[in-house]
Amino acid sequence: MSRWLEQCKYEILRNVRNRRFFFFSLLLPIGFYFLYVNLIGRDTQVNGASWATYYMMSMATFSVVGAGLNGLSSRIAFERTQGWLRLVQTTPLSSTNYVTTKIVANLVINVTEVLVLFLAGGLFEHVHLSASEWIFSGLWIAFGGLTFIVLGILIGQLAGMDAAQIVASAVYFLVSITGGLWFPVTMMPSLLKNIANWMPTYHLAHVAWQLVGGGSPSASDFSILLGYLVAFSLIAIWVTGRRGEARVA
Repeated sequence: MSRWLEQCKYEILRNVRNRRFFFFSLLLPIGFYFLYVNLIGRDTQVNGASWATYYMMSMATFSVVGAGLNGLSSRIAFERTQGWLRLVQTTPLSSTNYVTTKIVANLVINVTEVLVLFLAGGLFEHVHLSASEWIFSGLWIAFGGLTFIVLGILIGQLAGMDAAQIVASAVYFLVSITGGLWFPVTMMPSLLKNIANWMPTYHLAHVAWQLVGGGSPSASDFSILLGYLVAFSLIAIWVTGRRGEARVA
C-alpha cells in the first residue's frame, strides 16, 4: 500500500510540473471563464442560472476534460513506446498499480481544478450556491471526469508518441465545443444540438447545469456517460491485451 501511495504522489507531481498540462487544464479554462462572463454579463440568465454560475460549471467541466486527455495521453504513449511498462513489470509495482495510480492521481487533480474554478466564481464573479449545490455539482464533475481519464489512456495506447498530443488536443477541443462547454447548446444550430445530445462532455456538464438551475438530472445523462466509460474501458483493455499478445509472439 505504501508503494502505491508513493507512486500516486509521483504521478500528481508529474502532472503539476507539466507546463502544457497546467496551461490547458487550468489556466485556459480560467481565462475563458473571466473573459466570457464579463463579455456576456454575469447576471444574464441561462437555463435557470446566472451566466456566471452556468459558465463556471462549463469551464470546470472543460478543465476536467483537459486534465484527462492532455494529462495522460502523451505520457502513456511516451512510456509505452520507450518500453516503460515492460520495465515496470520487472519491479514490485504491478501493471494494475501502474494504471490505477495514474487514474487516482488524475482524480485528485480533477478535484483541485474544480475547487480552483469554484473559488474563481465565488470570489470574483459573486456566484452564490447552497452548500449541497457546491458539493454535489463539484463532486459530479470531478469524478464524472473518469470517462475522460480512460479516454486519455486509450489515446495514449493507440497513438504514437508524437501523434498522441495532437490527437488528444484535437479531441479535447472538438468534444468541448460540440458538447456545449464554450457556449450554451440552446444557441447552437439544430444539427449541432443533435450532436451535443450524444457528446459525453454535454452529459457531464448537463448534470451540473441542472443542479444549479433548479432542474433535475435525467437518467440519460448518467446512462450515456456510463456507456462511454464502459466502451472506452473495454477498448483500452482490448488494445492492451493485443499488445501483450504481440510481444509474446
